[in-house]
Amino acid sequence: MEEKFLVPKSWLPALPALMLTFNVSYAMPGMHGSGGEAATEHPRVSNSLAGKINSPGSEMEITYSVDGKTAIFVSTREGSIQSPGGNYSFDIWISYLVDGEWQEPLHLGPGVDPKVGPNINTTAWELEPSFSDDGNVIYFTRYEPGNMLSGDLYVVQKVDGVWQSARNWNDVPELPNINTTTGEEHCPIIASDSLIYFSYHQPGVTQDSDIWKVEKKDGVWQKPESLGAKINSPHRDHMHWTGLSKDGKSLIITSMRTDLGSRGGHDEWISHQNADGEWQEPVNLGDAVNTSGEDMCWTFTPDGKKFTGSWGPHGTYDMDIRSINKDDVPLLKNFEPIGPPPNLLINSQLKSK
Repeated sequence: MEEKFLVPKSWLPALPALMLTFNVSYAMPGMHGSGGEAATEHPRVSNSLAGKINSPGSEMEITYSVDGKTAIFVSTREGSIQSPGGNYSFDIWISYLVDGEWQEPLHLGPGVDPKVGPNINTTAWELEPSFSDDGNVIYFTRYEPGNMLSGDLYVVQKVDGVWQSARNWNDVPELPNINTTTGEEHCPIIASDSLIYFSYHQPGVTQDSDIWKVEKKDGVWQKPESLGAKINSPHRDHMHWTGLSKDGKSLIITSMRTDLGSRGGHDEWISHQNADGEWQEPVNLGDAVNTSGEDMCWTFTPDGKKFTGSWGPHGTYDMDIRSINKDDVPLLKNFEPIGPPPNLLINSQLKSK
């Protein structure tokens, strides 16, 4: 039976070119080999992540606990909840580092012990997870299956050692009310309890997925603002969790922009603020990370020494997680990442005890 590959709406302007790389396949979507002629050479410098995190399915969007011994990531591996429509089935999984090797991942779905992890996976797409710095919160995004322009931000909290039910950000008083019914809000970088960068797509407002910020002043979250035309291109631009420097002046971006030295597909870039605090045009991180395929959602290990993220053939989500020494990427040698995001629900947890 022929499977259909659902192309995100943001790719439609480039569809004729993209179709040259697609090969209709009888492989299950989300399984390696379904890209056919779309396959491209692996990155030359990075290595596939050792251990049992990668599988014959698709793995991407990895982040870590503050001690680096727990990884949370997205996978379509066997055991994921089937999404309707015959497309990818993205769920959130967790793995533990034991004796230097990542162990068999645990599915965060029905049946999981609430003292071990939250039941957050559904028939929808669950993507872009991250632990808070104290490990008591997981932030993530939920999408309608097959629609990458439908994301809403969610949060799930551990109270007295037990994981609770997930909540939409708009239902949590401590978080800014930024989810909408008509667009996509995903994968923020929580710089502090009063500054959040987030990825945003809104018809008639943004070009595609753009990078915005929302600030709290005098205890009140303000109206979100775009980071501007230099950092946001007409193509899909977004971020992933630890891609902000400690001084707040450099930002790692995942972008499909086609100018400024793009290698093709999604690439990883870096942007810096000038002396006036204005974000400048991004610079491509180069061939140590980027290929003509899809290089997406790279992030740092908590010690700041490794840069890890996803690679797959052009035009697919058939990805594996790879790793590289940060110092092997010339533009990252002086980059000090902020680490896992703060727990902005800490006061709610204290009130519940």
